[in-house]
Amino acid sequence: MRIRETTSIGSTSRFDAAAADETLRELEQQYADGEIEPHAYFEKKRMLVRLFLKATTSPRRPVRDEDV
Repeated sequence: MRIRETTSIGSTSRFDAAAADETLRELEQQYADGEIEPHAYFEKKRMLVRLFLKATTSPRRPVRDEDV
C-alpha cells in the first residue's frame, strides 16, 4: 500500500485566531479587575501568544547548499 500525500489534515488549525483575541481580552479584564495574580496572568498570556503564533505562521527551514 502506498502512502498518499495530503495536505487536508495539516492545513487546518485547531486553534482559531479570533478565539485568541477574545480570550486575551478576557484575560486582560481579569487582570485589571484583580481576579488573577500577575504570575498566572503572564503564564496564560505567554501560552496564548505561543498558540496564536503557531496557528498563524508556518515556518520553513532554509534550504542548505549541498556544495558547502
